[in-house]
Amino acid sequence: MKQFKKERLVSLRNSWYILCVMIVSSAFLFGQNRGYRPIISNDLNTSAYDWNAFSTRWVNMRMIAMAAVDDSHFYQNEQSRMHVGEMSHYDRWDVRGLRLGAAGTINFEQPWTYLMSGSVNSLMKDFDSNKDKKFTLLDCVVGIPVWGEYGRLQIGKMKEPISMERTMGMVFEQVMERPMHLDALLTSRNTGVTVSDLIWNKRIRWRIGLFNNWLDENGVSFSDANYQITGRVTSVIYEDPQTKKLLHIGGAYRYEKIKEGSIRYDVGPEFYFSPPWLDTGTFAADASYTFNAEFTYLDGPLWIASEYTQTIVDTPEDRLHFNGYHIALNYFLTGEHRGYNKRRGTVRRITPVLDFDKGGWGAVEVSARYSFMDLSDKEITGGQMEIVSTGIVWHPRRDHQFHLQWSRARLKNRTTIPIERIKAGKSHTDMLQFRWVFVID
Repeated sequence: MKQFKKERLVSLRNSWYILCVMIVSSAFLFGQNRGYRPIISNDLNTSAYDWNAFSTRWVNMRMIAMAAVDDSHFYQNEQSRMHVGEMSHYDRWDVRGLRLGAAGTINFEQPWTYLMSGSVNSLMKDFDSNKDKKFTLLDCVVGIPVWGEYGRLQIGKMKEPISMERTMGMVFEQVMERPMHLDALLTSRNTGVTVSDLIWNKRIRWRIGLFNNWLDENGVSFSDANYQITGRVTSVIYEDPQTKKLLHIGGAYRYEKIKEGSIRYDVGPEFYFSPPWLDTGTFAADASYTFNAEFTYLDGPLWIASEYTQTIVDTPEDRLHFNGYHIALNYFLTGEHRGYNKRRGTVRRITPVLDFDKGGWGAVEVSARYSFMDLSDKEITGGQMEIVSTGIVWHPRRDHQFHLQWSRARLKNRTTIPIERIKAGKSHTDMLQFRWVFVID
């Protein structure tokens, strides 16, 4: 019976992948003669169409790809080795990720948008994928106009509408990795349906969705899998295009019914290939409630951003609280300015004013961030950690990035560490990281 159930789940998952392909392929059978649509840039945050795009009377398609390679080095004090073990075997080159996909519009009278992307896992460890899978489907989502100019329905596998940094891709981030509180408390992608709109003279954007990730769960039926309700509201409360100033605030809420009976939160030191340093372990739970607040200020070459996340978990015996936050600052030494996408409520990535193709040296920015995470409350002692990061990012062209970053992580109160080792002194771990990113969008 269990084998039959597993085979049925695999069959349904494969059917879902096939459906994703059919959704895009169907565009070649229906539609009308349309040109490229700016809606694709607004919906999916891509650049203007270029050599990697093509148009037919039925569909516009833009091929997307990303490759990222890391070089990392750890420098630990004695207490750090006691707490997390020897990290010197991570002093190496690694493939951070390799993604392939397509995005575009299906040219009905009111055009639909679509995004399909996946990760190739043949090289080391890649994104949110398992090492034993050769390919992982990351995104398969279709956007359908439902009312007005901006009302939109999205169906498929996508990012949940919570947190600006979670909504943006890696190449938009202020430093090399997302803050640990977002990775620990928020999921990456989920399968479901969302509705969104842009109102009040394009100053307020809202999106709400219902999700159930049973297709990616092994041996769990739809009725037995956890389900989530997630919503995000953002607002541009101040904007001056002449001085390139903009103030963005936002808030989000996520409810999860934990029908599978247990949950776990863990996270590493904002270093992708590291094992978890903070870990609650698996514990019994009935439901969780997550609140997220976000702030972004743009002023010419300056970008200041901060987010706070708190998750409340109902257990059979008690109520637990976990939280984290960060504040970050980026500044372009070469004077570039990041744009803002009102349709998504996110900051855009930049195009250098004078890149190599124009005889210049590209764009150079400096970055700094402080982040904090607390996964300990009452009987759960998952630990606390704070991380300070600073770095420099060089954008010789829009499609290339070079990062050089130093970070220091301070860890305390980890469950698995004997009390005498915790009291032995502060755990300091310095990390020096280099990354090259190549993007086609």
